[in-house]
Amino acid sequence: MSIPVTGAATSPRLLCVLVEDRPGILQRVTNCVGRRGHRLVSCAVAEGPEEGALRLWLRVDTGVQPPEQAALQLRKLIDVVAVEDLTETGVTEWTFGLFEFRPPFARELESELGNWGAQLVERSPERLVAALSGPPAVLDAAQTALAGLGLRDFARGRPIALQPAMPQEA
Repeated sequence: MSIPVTGAATSPRLLCVLVEDRPGILQRVTNCVGRRGHRLVSCAVAEGPEEGALRLWLRVDTGVQPPEQAALQLRKLIDVVAVEDLTETGVTEWTFGLFEFRPPFARELESELGNWGAQLVERSPERLVAALSGPPAVLDAAQTALAGLGLRDFARGRPIALQPAMPQEA
């Protein structure tokens, strides 16, 4: 079966890849993505559902190639057990970030951090550090809002994701 190539750029796909935990597997997966002309936007790794397995969440920009192409290529790798495209499944994505502020601290800073649900993790005369977790769009908005309050640095983890629960069979 051939998939026609379109000329329109696609948005990044979120792929959940279950692999056998063997030396070099992450390199083989990322090489497969790059070799096909896709761009790896982000990657998160966790233990798989059983011993000897890893679960990878890959955000892959397929460019002008069909969105399904990245998943099709990954399925050809021997160490890949399963590939799911979670992009349009109502997936829950979550990420975290650390915000660093240097003095002088704006008066409204702690109130604004509280409005975002951020937790203070360090407070000293030299700096204030707050942590925030949530959907990626929330961290994007918080970073923009806090920039005007003396934000000096911002570190952010890559999003992880869970697909919606599948209905149980009776």
